[in-house]
Amino acid sequence: METIAEPGSADPQRQRSGVGGARNRASEGPSGVAPEQEGRLSNPVQRRLTDHDVDVLCSAYRDGSSIDSLAERLGVNRTTIINHLDRRCGERRKFVRKMTDRSVRQAARSYEAGESFKVVAVRFDVDARTAAREFEGAGIKIRPRHGWSDRA
Repeated sequence: METIAEPGSADPQRQRSGVGGARNRASEGPSGVAPEQEGRLSNPVQRRLTDHDVDVLCSAYRDGSSIDSLAERLGVNRTTIINHLDRRCGERRKFVRKMTDRSVRQAARSYEAGESFKVVAVRFDVDARTAAREFEGAGIKIRPRHGWSDRA
């Protein structure tokens, strides 16, 4: 009995590609991966918080920790923190003021004595935008940046 070779095949015993689970090489990219899969990141690892972690999270939040700092400390996304706070810890803070009236007055004195806005913000451990908002609320005029005109 004679074996008939498939068209285009030099070896009659060679398995036919495309059928029987073989890959279609024409649809693969240069790295040997299908184009729609190329460049995709693998699924990220999900870290589940234990009941103890959530208790610590609630306690730290009540003591004043921010959602972002808790997410970083526990190695989870901030939405995970928000979901746990909503489920377990009751109502979340709507807004936490970073500077007190006293610290704004102290910062203003330093700023008016000639310190740069950035230096003042760093010393009071706030973002420059936070300090600007506090200064604006207190009626403190912010100097134009060095080399900039008063016009916006």
